Amino acid sequence: MSDIVDILDSTTNNDSINLNLDDDSDESGETPFQRLIRLYASQSNYNDRKNAVKYILDALRFVNDVESLYQILSCTKKLADDIVIQVQIDCLEKFVSIIEYLISNVENADLLIKEYLFQSIVQTIGHGNNRIRKASQSALIRLFELEQIKNDDIEQEIIPALCQLDSACDDFKNESIVLMTRLTQYVSNDLILKYFVPTIVQQSSSIAFQTRKTCATSIGDLATVIPLSAVDQYLVPCLSNLCSDPFWGVRKSCAEVIHPLAQVCSKESRWNILSPCLIQLLQDQSRWVKTAALRVLGYFISTFAQSNDQKQDDDDDGEELNSKKEINEQIDELDLKIEKNLQINENEKFNDFNYWREPLLTNIDFDQDSNFNSTQFLSARKQSLLEISQTYHPDDVNSILPIELLDYYTNLVEQSYSSGVETDIVHQGAHTFPAVALTLTNKNWHLIKDVHRKFAEDLQWKVRRTLAYSLHALAEILTVEQVEEDLCPVFDSFFRDVDEVKIGILSHLAQFLKVLQLSTRKIYLDKLNSLTCVDNQRNWRFRSESANQLYELTSLFSSVDVGDYISPLAFTMALDRVSDVRQTAIKALSGCYSKFNSENAESPTEVFLDDCHRLFGSSLDWKLRQSYVNLCESIYKLHADTSDQYALRFLGTLLSLKEDPVVNVRLSLGTFVYQNLINNDFYKDLSDDWRSQIDECLQMLLVDRDRDVRASVGGIYEARGTSLTSEHFNDDSDSSIQNNTITLGDEQLNQS
Repeated sequence: MSDIVDILDSTTNNDSINLNLDDDSDESGETPFQRLIRLYASQSNYNDRKNAVKYILDALRFVNDVESLYQILSCTKKLADDIVIQVQIDCLEKFVSIIEYLISNVENADLLIKEYLFQSIVQTIGHGNNRIRKASQSALIRLFELEQIKNDDIEQEIIPALCQLDSACDDFKNESIVLMTRLTQYVSNDLILKYFVPTIVQQSSSIAFQTRKTCATSIGDLATVIPLSAVDQYLVPCLSNLCSDPFWGVRKSCAEVIHPLAQVCSKESRWNILSPCLIQLLQDQSRWVKTAALRVLGYFISTFAQSNDQKQDDDDDGEELNSKKEINEQIDELDLKIEKNLQINENEKFNDFNYWREPLLTNIDFDQDSNFNSTQFLSARKQSLLEISQTYHPDDVNSILPIELLDYYTNLVEQSYSSGVETDIVHQGAHTFPAVALTLTNKNWHLIKDVHRKFAEDLQWKVRRTLAYSLHALAEILTVEQVEEDLCPVFDSFFRDVDEVKIGILSHLAQFLKVLQLSTRKIYLDKLNSLTCVDNQRNWRFRSESANQLYELTSLFSSVDVGDYISPLAFTMALDRVSDVRQTAIKALSGCYSKFNSENAESPTEVFLDDCHRLFGSSLDWKLRQSYVNLCESIYKLHADTSDQYALRFLGTLLSLKEDPVVNVRLSLGTFVYQNLINNDFYKDLSDDWRSQIDECLQMLLVDRDRDVRASVGGIYEARGTSLTSEHFNDDSDSSIQNNTITLGDEQLNQS
């Protein structure tokens, strides 16, 4: 076996390794490997074997031959199987580190892990000691994460250890179900359907309520990885049965997973089984169950959306074409296993739980109503809900979802505050409102507009903020008339709200206004000033978002409106003391200029250019002169002008900044000119006069006193400390920009 192992030399890292040696280790002169072997050999003293575990990793790091590696791993295996529990615990808790080290440093580590560590992990997964189980389960999960387990080992070794729970303790049953749920992302769907589903369905009838609760929690994850037909046949009936569990914690878990299950099940199951289940949970006597059901109500309603049904139908068709035969075979086999597992032993038939609990449904056939008989209440609903919905017009709410669900949703606010249910329910309802509106379509907006108004008037600002952030999405769902009649008043109220709410509508201002008619849209131009005013002037991010929205608004209005309302606001924000606000406002100004150019608006353009040169290009504040460079760059990248037109409007003032006394201004100028204005079509289309001015600017910046400025225009970046020499300022220097290699010292200026 020595030919498959290649130990990486780790002796060069000896200085950085902190050895776990005893106080007399230096005196004895033993290596970690020698000490491990000596302590392990002490069979009579378990404390020595316990101490030997400390040296396993250090011994691995210093090992330099294959035989020593085999000895270390052999000791590790025997220590993991030690008769003393504490020795086992200490050793197994190091398995994750040992596995990671072997994979990182040893070739063909998977063979060594399989031979020396894997069996110890599998054998202790169901150990009676909690710490041993936790350690082995952590090691197993790490092996899956590192892709060190083969499919054959999964089916032959791991699954039997996880799924044989008849004689297992309740704690391990719960841990096993959780572990199976975690492993669904690593195990093939075939094995999940063959082993995991029967086990969880069987354990959902366990006498231990904690086990039933764990099964209910795992249903949502299982539903996403198994075929839809299996979801309908096993998981949906299983959840339906658990919704009637006598323990409130199980029912609460059912409410928490009913939404992910509804996302993947068939339309029939959603209508006939899950909807009555949720209605039953909404009427539950336990406030915790009712709270959980109310929290997922909006999410559950969203699963009735037409787009979800179409997508699911497409998935169903593809599934039937690709694997119908295989799935049917698996489900037939699964039927037999579940029927066998659900047979109740005669000695257990009359225990308290099984006597009052109705048997779990199997072999479900949606074409036969008689099979849906878990409870008398649910039976009537299951036989009628979907059939009744099909008698209505497609746009009628009764054909979209069970009307009782909508009744609970429209009364969400009252239920939340009057029945002592947590107020977080209202926040969740506001969060799901756009999805509910999309499900009902704009034709049924009249059914939910009142609850939207209640959300908008809620005393909690976080509820109103959630609604403010989603107002633009809701506007895209509704018609223009509905938006202007029902949403604009809400939008106006958020205008006057606290900053935390106002930022919600500000973040999507352009998207909301885009839905409105132009006449209504213009009304909000007068309100832009009040929108950008905040209670806390230190909140610069609010101003930055306002400037960002100004850029998007330029495309929604005419050049006259942009010149009268948006451009002045953008200029004001471009003078802000915060750099990020100025940068965003510069982008908005470039959008204004592009709008003027596209509509050939001469008067607004002249005013705009005059303000640019006066406020920025000729400003006494160096930060604003730097903003002028940034504005010229932003406008250039929009390609709104021809080369000569751009040069005539901007280059004169721009190139004059080559002699600016502030380094940052010259640095921005050099970067922009060198990266954008030369060696391209723009430069070629310029007149000779403008090209010569650009060349002169670059030549001057190439011999600038600051090294960063020189580097920005292609000069060599030299370390600090280089002295200035007169020969670098020779007028006869090479005029080729690209070949210039002039290097100068640093600028020594005292700038205010």
